[in-house]
Amino acid sequence: MASWELLLWVIFAIVMAGVTVFGVGVIAYIRRENSSYLAEQKLWLSLVHTGQPADGVIRSLRLHSDNLSRGGSHGQSMCAVVLEVDYTDASGARRTAAIRTYIEEILLAVFQEPLKVIHLLYDPAHPASVVIDRGRSPLELARGS
Repeated sequence: MASWELLLWVIFAIVMAGVTVFGVGVIAYIRRENSSYLAEQKLWLSLVHTGQPADGVIRSLRLHSDNLSRGGSHGQSMCAVVLEVDYTDASGARRTAAIRTYIEEILLAVFQEPLKVIHLLYDPAHPASVVIDRGRSPLELARGS
């Protein structure tokens, strides 16, 4: 084998190693970001029967800076968002929360209405642990069976 062929194989190996390292880094970043948005859904599952209901007013809705999205339960596009909401807990204390969650793309306009009221659940022992009550403020459109 000629020395130039060997050099090409070495360059190819270096480039492929770089692509592999980059790919692994991208996958790790997406998994980390995705898990932070899915945490709200997991918390909702734990608060659905024990959480204290509250009404919240949306101050702002921000899409994920990298347009993170995923498929929904019926294959639709779900967008990662951060909702800044104001609510009052059972003791009368006014609170603000930043809720990271996924909302179906077609419903984003509904959540962007000025001073939109949404239904929340929070942990009475930890009022800062707040989620959207999906039963009363759905994040996905209901699908027919």
